[in-house]
Amino acid sequence: MGTAGSVANEFINLCNKHSLELTNIKLVKLMYIAQGLSLSLLDRPIFKDDTIEAWKYGPVIPSIYHEFKHFKSNPITSKSVILDSNWENASEPLLEEEEDKKIVKLTWDLYKDTSARELITSTHRPGTPWSLTYVHGENNVIDNALIKKYYDKFVVNLRKQLKKSA
Repeated sequence: MGTAGSVANEFINLCNKHSLELTNIKLVKLMYIAQGLSLSLLDRPIFKDDTIEAWKYGPVIPSIYHEFKHFKSNPITSKSVILDSNWENASEPLLEEEEDKKIVKLTWDLYKDTSARELITSTHRPGTPWSLTYVHGENNVIDNALIKKYYDKFVVNLRKQLKKSA
């Protein structure tokens, strides 16, 4: 299992590799989806060092949002970093588990061409974990069990679509 920063960096690496731009809002939506796919397919979170909260514009990973908010709606041009205990040396957290990398790649393949606006719309649909958790003016944690239940259905539907197109 990785950290929120290592998952973010894996998405940033994919964007750089494919010469695509990634904004903060798109990054947190992709990370939310990756968390859901991991909970469904691996039966565990892809990151456990932060929660996912229901904010006005959808699911958000607070540490990642705050780390990259200075980019506003512009593309992210740096990676997530962690500081050592003396606050002297910075390093980029890396996603090490192959299964986790596959979840990030799957999420990327499914949504790399989807705009941040479309991801916001998608995560706001009735019946989504966000819609069942969001309360105006509050940033409530979306329970992983709720995310898993939703993505279990998503994975079943995805498998059906893959069988039809094969």
